[in-house]
Amino acid sequence: MILNCCSNLMRVYGQSVANKLVPPDIVSDDTSGDVSVQELENATLTCKATGHPPPKITWRREDHEPILLKKPSSRDFDKVESFVGSSMPLWRVDRRQMGAFLCIASNDVPPAVSKRITLNVNFAPTVKVPNQLLGAPLGTDVKLKCYVEAYPNTINYWIKNRGEMLLDGPKYTIREEKTSYKVSMWLTIRQFSKSDIGTYNCVSTNSLGKSEGTLRLYEIKLNSYSEDFSNQISVAGGKYSGAFCDIMSNFTAANFVQKLILKDISVTISL
Repeated sequence: MILNCCSNLMRVYGQSVANKLVPPDIVSDDTSGDVSVQELENATLTCKATGHPPPKITWRREDHEPILLKKPSSRDFDKVESFVGSSMPLWRVDRRQMGAFLCIASNDVPPAVSKRITLNVNFAPTVKVPNQLLGAPLGTDVKLKCYVEAYPNTINYWIKNRGEMLLDGPKYTIREEKTSYKVSMWLTIRQFSKSDIGTYNCVSTNSLGKSEGTLRLYEIKLNSYSEDFSNQISVAGGKYSGAFCDIMSNFTAANFVQKLILKDISVTISL
């Protein structure tokens, strides 16, 4: 009788232990740290947690952007707000997938816990030049720009006529703006003169490679036109600061633009 009583107590105790609610806890040894991968390689982010009931693992991007996922047989991405599962496979990783992810473990027993895992995608620089041919009147400030994509971080600089590296100072203003793996480069040339005419290169280099963009800068001669055209002209990213453009009285803005286009000059008119 006593034996049966003890047996029943042990059974009740065992059920009590089994039914005990335990909040989730992420197992660091079985969870990914920050991950670095070459672009187009495969990667897997893993997150393991303990608790009772067994926790559910949910993945989200820290920046609240959609997660980009694709199947092994597909080249196209599916955009999802979250991914559920202890392992999130990433096939042929793309630079756009780079960023910080949150692995969130929850089982309805508070508190839920999370871990931040950063995915770095390594690739050589690529450079894009929005305007390769630029024209400007003498005496104006001219702004050149290039867009760079690369990771890890790059060293960026400007050169003129395949020779001297340009430095920030009274003549040149050099500025960069970085967002994630993207860098915008600007070169402002003060008081454009004939000696500034030529070819400029924006150069970007990192441990994986080097890339550059080419821009050609020309002089726009405005003195051959009369004074009747009083609209301001935006040239090569800067403003023509002279009183007004000299345009012959029987010229329209369209005539003027057409004449410049025939000379291979990039100009926009702001009326």
